[in-house]
Amino acid sequence: TAGSDLDTAIAEMNKGEIVDNTGEAPVMVNARDNYFDPKYVEVSKGTAITFINDGRNVHNVLPVAEGAFTQIEADAFDPGKEGQITFDEVGEYPYYCSLHGSRTKGMIGGIKVVE
Repeated sequence: TAGSDLDTAIAEMNKGEIVDNTGEAPVMVNARDNYFDPKYVEVSKGTAITFINDGRNVHNVLPVAEGAFTQIEADAFDPGKEGQITFDEVGEYPYYCSLHGSRTKGMIGGIKVVE
C-alpha cells in the first residue's frame, strides 16, 4: 500500500547519507541514468530544488505520497531539461522515477525539509 511504501521510503532515506543544504539556494539534484545525485538532501523550508536531467534517458520525479508536491512529468524531463519544485512545508518527501524504479526500489531519492 502507499502508506507502507511511504514508511519504507522514509526509513530508507533516514538510513542513507543526507546531504545538508540547509540555508542554501538554489539546490540542484541531478537525474542521471538510474539514480539521483545526491540521493537525499536536507533543505530549509521554502527552498526551490532544481532537478536536472543529466542522463541519456527520459526521467520523471514523482512523490511517494501522492500529491505531496508537484511532480515533474516525463514528457517535460528529457535529457538536458530541468524542473523545479519548491518545498514550503517541513517534512520528509521521498520520491522516485517510475520509469527506472518503484516507490521504494531503484531510482529513488528524498528531500528532508527543516525549519
